[in-house]
Amino acid sequence: MKKKTMVTLLSAATVTAGLLAGTTAMADHSKSVTIAFTEGLIKLDPQDQSVATGFTMNDMIFDTLLQDNHDGTMDNRLAESVEFSDDNMEITVKIHEGVTFHDGEKLDADDVVCSFQRLIDTPTLYQYISYWTSLEAVEKVDDYTVKIKLSAPEVAAAKQGLGALPIIPNEAFEKNGTALFTDGIMTGSGPWKFVEWVDGQYLKMEKNEDYWNGGNNSYFDEVYLRFVPEASTAISGQIAGDLDAYYNVNGGIPADLQALYAGSEDKCELLTVPVSSIDYLGFQCGENSVFKDVNVRRAFSMAIDRQTIIDALLGGGAVAPGVMNAMSLGYDENLDVDWYHYDPEAAKELLESTDYAGEEVTISSVAAFNTLALAVADYANAIGFNCKAEVVEAATLADIRATADYDMFIVTAIHGSGDPYQFLNFRVYADGHHSEYVNDELHSLIEQSNQEADADARNELLKQINAIIADECAPMVSLAQLQTVQSVNYGITGIYFAPDGFCMCRDVDYDPSLEK
Repeated sequence: MKKKTMVTLLSAATVTAGLLAGTTAMADHSKSVTIAFTEGLIKLDPQDQSVATGFTMNDMIFDTLLQDNHDGTMDNRLAESVEFSDDNMEITVKIHEGVTFHDGEKLDADDVVCSFQRLIDTPTLYQYISYWTSLEAVEKVDDYTVKIKLSAPEVAAAKQGLGALPIIPNEAFEKNGTALFTDGIMTGSGPWKFVEWVDGQYLKMEKNEDYWNGGNNSYFDEVYLRFVPEASTAISGQIAGDLDAYYNVNGGIPADLQALYAGSEDKCELLTVPVSSIDYLGFQCGENSVFKDVNVRRAFSMAIDRQTIIDALLGGGAVAPGVMNAMSLGYDENLDVDWYHYDPEAAKELLESTDYAGEEVTISSVAAFNTLALAVADYANAIGFNCKAEVVEAATLADIRATADYDMFIVTAIHGSGDPYQFLNFRVYADGHHSEYVNDELHSLIEQSNQEADADARNELLKQINAIIADECAPMVSLAQLQTVQSVNYGITGIYFAPDGFCMCRDVDYDPSLEK
């Protein structure tokens, strides 16, 4: 059950104390593994997750019809077979027999129907907005066969959706409703079982030895996903032996803090991971915002020295206009947009041509992005903006984006399996962060790209979309196309930092022969 505990910035001593106090798991550390995440959970609902920690949780506790390998490929998981109709408007899924949930209920067509019907009944869920905007109906054919009907042939989105939608238990959901999640009942069919979520501190899971697909043979009995927003605290905790791995959601371990690992090279391995993710600055473009004016947005973008930020703060990456990078569809190496070139004089001149009159504007971010936000604010102020940076908790950042109560924010965006449609559908087309930016041409192109079955034609549409976002500097501008540095202790295996920015821990294990 969720316990409300508000924690903002933790010291290394607090991390150690929290691992030991109130939890018996750490008494036998050899059978427990603890992975630090900079980003905490906001809720438990598996079909309404929009944070990296939630996606990691989903993959461990629940199963999906397809297995997304996060490298552009898919394998069957719960699905024995998946067939699209000739017009790509209907999907027939045959489900493996012999699958059971953690509460002993068998998983069959009723559970798949329940999972999809919930999206239809609640179209505000993240899973619906991101993957299933054309979901029209779902029906049971027999005990282990389901038909999914679409209102538009969104093949790419549907395939990704089959690999992303956690299948929830029909009987438990009918009995408990959303209390299944809000009260922490959380029964899935995956290799790890939910135990406890302490808000702002950790998520605890235990091994499901009866996992339907061959059991769970991990060395570990328990897994903790621990929420540590401050990078130096996480690094200290890992070096001290309280943490076994560290996943910095917000662009990787900062370059200026990687030196803290000096002397622990025989224990902690630093991994450089090229990813299809971006750090971006989102603008509020509503009627009362200074950023309604495209030239104010362009001036702000042109004032930012992205290359210096990448070199000095991020420790690697690239500058590229728009929201695509070289590892995602829609990337155009020939795209060159003035607003992404650092030119403070031209930016100042452009700003002076607008009606901007020195109104204060604020960049909101979580603590892990504070240094980046301060740097961006300094660049903006140098050309005439009155800009400040503020640190808020993750839940607060989610709230202000949901209510359009912000000027700007900085977050990381993940292009799942190198495909940006999830990002475009949720953050641009559905305006999931309430930027209030409207562009009919852009929305039309996103609709077309979702329905385009030909990969080359779809890629060309995505290039057009990227060019518009880059030129309009809306509803966001990218700050860096990322490569990340993450850390895992030697001996810990099965933690996969995927090129699309996900951290997958489903197969976490231990091999003492790999220790140094």
